[in-house]
Formats: sequence, structure tokens, C-alpha cells
Amino acid sequence: MKKLLSLLLALAMVLALASCATAQAEEEPEESAEVSVVEVEPVVEEEDESEPEEELPFDWSYINPLTGEATEEDISNNRPIAIMLNNIKQALPQYGNSQADVYYEVPEEGGITRIMALYQDVTDVGAIGSIRSTRPYYVRLAVAADSILVHAGGSTAAYNVIKDYMYKYGLVDLDYLSKGTRTADIFYRDSGRLASGYASEHTLFTTSDNIQTYLEEHSDEIRLEHKDDYEYVHYFVEDGAPVNGDSAETIDVSFSGYKGTTFTYDSEAGNYKVSEFGSAYVDGTTGSQVSVENVVVIQTKIEALNDAKNHVAVYLTGTGSGYFACNGKYEKITWVKEKAKYTYQFYDEDGNVVDLGVGKTYVCIVGPERDITMDGVVLEKPEDAEETEDLANFEVTDDNED
Repeated sequence: MKKLLSLLLALAMVLALASCATAQAEEEPEESAEVSVVEVEPVVEEEDESEPEEELPFDWSYINPLTGEATEEDISNNRPIAIMLNNIKQALPQYGNSQADVYYEVPEEGGITRIMALYQDVTDVGAIGSIRSTRPYYVRLAVAADSILVHAGGSTAAYNVIKDYMYKYGLVDLDYLSKGTRTADIFYRDSGRLASGYASEHTLFTTSDNIQTYLEEHSDEIRLEHKDDYEYVHYFVEDGAPVNGDSAETIDVSFSGYKGTTFTYDSEAGNYKVSEFGSAYVDGTTGSQVSVENVVVIQTKIEALNDAKNHVAVYLTGTGSGYFACNGKYEKITWVKEKAKYTYQFYDEDGNVVDLGVGKTYVCIVGPERDITMDGVVLEKPEDAEETEDLANFEVTDDNED
């Protein structure tokens, strides 16, 4: 009996312990790895309303310093090539002219004009011509651009300036004759022109490949890049129209009784189409009309020298008046050129630097007495303008020169 009681008591104790263990298990769950939970407010992404960046075809950090246009390669330190283009009526059309970056047109003896075309890069231009002789003022313009001058002969005064500037400024000219700094074998007579009856002096050409090959072969003798202290002074903006400018849909510049140049604004293209001798000024290679974004008229003293060939003197340095046109508007400007080696600087009537429109520039250098016409209205002439005997009152048919 005692054994039975002891057994029952032991059983009761076991049941009681089991019950306690169960209750404790319910109150204290098994331990597990702690998880840290941080409450974060939801982020609502705003829509990006900005336009996606345009994928550029090339590095826009490369700029043609003569036009302000972007280039695929860095050509900014190249010395430009300045080429004397024959601009007498009987010699037209010119070839390769539409690809120039800057044009300088200046009167010569007999009222004719010649054009010095500046190319920052002549790559792939092809045939260029016809090429004629140079004058002292063109040599000075070439030096101001630190360019390499390409020409066929020149006046005695021009050669004197060339020799002087060879030592002063490192001028290099590639001359068809043997009087310049270098006689280059880059020229040829165009057989097609000779066969079709052009006078011999209107048949001399070169090519962009000829020029580049010659310069590469003589790169140890010729400086092909700008001098360390050379600076471009012109700035370019997308819209170069003078803020308070007057209308200039049509610009007529009279160089002489023989020669005038007309610029007609094309609002769709945003440039001026160039004409001369009553017709479009075209590129014989493509048949396309030459167009420019900027037209600059520089009024300065031009006088006849009364020598055997009636050469003229053109005063390039100092200061004077002129006009600037872009995007169908024009304004009066003051030009400044302190020395031969300096580029022209232009200022508006308030004394601010004139920004050019991105693109090509055509510079007309004329006497102050010449007519400058905007939209059919002849502009008032400068105070220093003096009526002189016209350089030409008849059409020039003979262009014999040195």
C-alpha cells in the first residue's frame, strides 16, 4: 500500500513539472537572430522634364578660329593658307572659292579688284584658282593672319614688303615665279581653259593636295603652326545681328566704276549670297553661289601712285569708319589696326567689341568716297571722304601685270 502511494505521488510530481515546463515555453519563445527594422518614407521620383542630351557627332571643343564653327579635328593652331584669286570678269569662274573662311576684296590698278581667300584648312578643297599676283597691302593682310601666302608674282613694292616681312614676322609665300621667298612646284596651267580660249594669265591653278604635299615635304623648313604669341581677336555668336541695327537685306559695295559687289540676304539660310558683275559669284567646281554670314566694309584712304602701271596705295593701319552686317541688319563701326601684324578689331558706336556671327566673313576695303548702299539707300559718307577721279570709268579688258 505504501508503495502504491509513493508511486502515485511521484507520478503527480512529474505531471506537475511537465505542466510548468509547457507554460514557461508558451511565455518564453525560442531565441532567434535579431532583425533591425527601420521605417523609411517612400520616395516618389519626379519626372525629368529636361530634354535628353543631344549626342554630338564630334568634340565641340574644336573650333575653327576664322569662323567659330566646330571642327572634327583641332585645326586652331594651323597657319591659314592665303590665296590670291583672280577676280577680273574674263577670268571667272573661280574654283575652290566657296570653301574659303574669310575673303578680302580690295581694289587694284585700273579699278579691278582681287580677292585674297583665307583657308584655315584646305583639306579636300580640290582645284583652286585662277591665281594671280599680289600687292603690298595683301602681303600685310596675310601677315596679320600669320598665314602662308600663295600667289603668282607681284609688284616691285610687294616683293620689297615680302622680303622685309620674311625676317620680321616669318612670312612664307609660295610663289609661281622665282622672286618670292619660295618658288613652289604646286602650280599648273589648266589645259581646258587654254583650249577654250582663256588668256594665259587666267589659267594658273593649284590644288589643295599640292599645297599640303609641299608643306609636308618641307615641314622642317616652314613653320606650319602659329607663333606662340599669336592671338585671334574675333569672337563669334550664334546670332551676330546688331542689336539695334537697321535693315540690310541688300548691300551694294562700289569699289570703282568697273567693280561692285552685292550681298543679298537669304532669311531661310541665314546668310548673304554674293554677286558680282550682275551675276552670282559662284564656285566653278560645284556651281554653287558663294555665301557668307558676315559682311564688313572698311573705309580707308586709297590713292593712285601714278606709276607706270597705275598701282594704288591702300592704307590699312590706324583707325577709321565702316559697316558690319549680319542676319539682315547692319550697324556703323569703327575699325582699329595698330600695326601690319595685327588683325582688324571692330567696335560699335558705344565702343563695344563687335561679335561676328558664326560662319564666313567677307571684308570689303574701299575708299571713303565710294558708295555703300543698304536696301537701296546710299549711306552718308565719312567726313574725311574726298571726291577723287574714279579708278575706272570703263570696263578693263587688259590685266597685264608683273
